[in-house]
Amino acid sequence: MSSKWLPPDRRAEKVNFDVAFCQHLKQCSSGVVIRNNLGLVMGSGVVLYSHVADAFAAEVLACLHAITFARDMGFRKVVVEGDSRTIIIKVQKGVLDRSAIGDGFKIGNSQCWVEEVPPDTVTVIENDRHLMQQPDQARSIIA
Repeated sequence: MSSKWLPPDRRAEKVNFDVAFCQHLKQCSSGVVIRNNLGLVMGSGVVLYSHVADAFAAEVLACLHAITFARDMGFRKVVVEGDSRTIIIKVQKGVLDRSAIGDGFKIGNSQCWVEEVPPDTVTVIENDRHLMQQPDQARSIIA
């Protein structure tokens, strides 16, 4: 199945996040991109965490990072997309927070950008914007 990034309605921003977890090193890195209904980047960021217990904890950290980043940028109405629909719903309802994963993890390097993305991501974002203007049958994979 092909996927296509679909924009939120004009009154909201879309927050996409993902995480990569390395069990051996107990580390993960999460990334977030916030875009408006035109597909323009409003903000993006990456965070490296260490001492992360498992993949579940990594997903929770990534989701919390995405939601917190959007809130800190001043966005109040957001559509959140990530790999785990269950985690997103539980975090948004307040059922899951950092206490659910313990406090042994440490936040390492982080970086954020306002109205831009890291240079190696520009091509992906531009391709998404081009594709969202093309009518086709592809659907966004919403987790």
